[in-house]
Amino acid sequence: MYRQGDVLLEKIDEIPKRKTTKETLLVRGEGRNHGHFISGDELDIFEGEMEETTSSGGLVTHYLNVQAEAVLEHKLIASHAWTGEHAPILLPPGRYRVIKQREYNPFSRAIRAVKD
Repeated sequence: MYRQGDVLLEKIDEIPKRKTTKETLLVRGEGRNHGHFISGDELDIFEGEMEETTSSGGLVTHYLNVQAEAVLEHKLIASHAWTGEHAPILLPPGRYRVIKQREYNPFSRAIRAVKD
C-alpha cells in the first residue's frame, strides 16, 4: 500500500473491466489547483466507475497497471510543477486501485473526503 495525502494506492490481483484513459491526473486536491499525477513509460490507466467505493467507504477513482516503475507526484495542475507538499512515490510494477480516502465525522454524522 502507498499513501500520498488523501490518495491511497492499494495493490490488487486483478483489474476489473474498465474504460482506459490517457488522463494522468488521478485525484484533484480540495483547492482544485493541485492534484496527484501518475507518470511512467509502461503504464495503463483505467477509470473507476461513477461512485465506485471500497468496502471501507473510499472512493475508487482509477486502476493502474504498472509494467515498469512509475511515479506518483503531487503537482500544480496548470504548470505541473511539484507543490513541495508530498515527496514523489516510486511505484514498482503491479496492479493498483487508486482510492480517494473519506472519513466519518461522528459529531456531524457525515462522511466527507479527507482534505489534503
